[in-house]
Amino acid sequence: MAKNPLGLQRGGNSDNWFALHPVSTISVLLSIALLSCLLIFELFLRTFSGLGNPPLYEISPLFGYRLKPSQVIEPRGAVSFLYGARLTTNNLGLRAAGEWDSNPAGKILFLGDSVTYGGQYIADSQLFSSLAGSRLQGWQVGNGANNAWGIENIVGLIKDYDFLPAEVVVTCVIEGDFYRGLTRASSMPLWTKRPVFALQDLAMHFTWRVNKSRYDIWADQLTNNKDHLYKIVDRAARQLKEVDDYLKQKQIRHFVFILPTQSQTVDGESPDNLVEQMLQKYEINAEYLLEELIQLEPDRNRRLQWYHDEAHLELAGHQAYGRLIGDTLAKALPERLK
Repeated sequence: MAKNPLGLQRGGNSDNWFALHPVSTISVLLSIALLSCLLIFELFLRTFSGLGNPPLYEISPLFGYRLKPSQVIEPRGAVSFLYGARLTTNNLGLRAAGEWDSNPAGKILFLGDSVTYGGQYIADSQLFSSLAGSRLQGWQVGNGANNAWGIENIVGLIKDYDFLPAEVVVTCVIEGDFYRGLTRASSMPLWTKRPVFALQDLAMHFTWRVNKSRYDIWADQLTNNKDHLYKIVDRAARQLKEVDDYLKQKQIRHFVFILPTQSQTVDGESPDNLVEQMLQKYEINAEYLLEELIQLEPDRNRRLQWYHDEAHLELAGHQAYGRLIGDTLAKALPERLK
């Protein structure tokens, strides 16, 4: 008797794994599709955003963190929202025009937070520290500022770590830096080793922003605790005075500039009374740039164009700050032969 054609059909299908395991088949196909999309996205990020090649940092309980030396971070593509300008560090981890030898003579070290650091949308040569240096005949300028640094990070680097590669130190801070304490690397989206994937870099920034939202309101929680705020600012000013005295003992010139916010420069907000009070208490000779900036550019709308956000600067802002700081330093420092 002839075999049942239907039986042959069933027997043939019994060897078809995909037909017998439809759920597994769909799962495998979806996994392949997902991996393909991730691979394409990874290649896109590496090629057009610069993600996956972030600046690297060294960490220390003394100063928190700082850029590692001898790095070159090149911008890539038109969507470089994190790394949009060329960043280089010299042999000492400074954004500077060249390497520094061990002789501090003729060198100026700028220190501060992200405003002075400039971010990675401003090239090394466009930083206000570099532009100030261009007004100083024969001096070498290096920028050792870092994102989110407070007064205690600066003090830790200079006084505790004994980082003294220059004969002049220029400390540029916003008033908010007096409230930060010592900022540590664990609270920042920083890398000490290069990530394997660009997606890791993107995920780091995403998770940091989500986590940051949990703690960003600490200052609001202390608004009504005046005694606590007083102690925070008092400690920062006291340590700034200590590092100022320390530099004087080492015969190193020290300049302190208080950088204004957009609200102060554009909208007329007054400087922080508590910070002013502490600077006077510890007899710290700090120069506020606010009034000079307003005199430099009377037009409010043009001053508004200086700012990237409440504190950080666009190129025009760096040019304005660099001009004023450079002129102040030029009056105080002698010209040097190259």
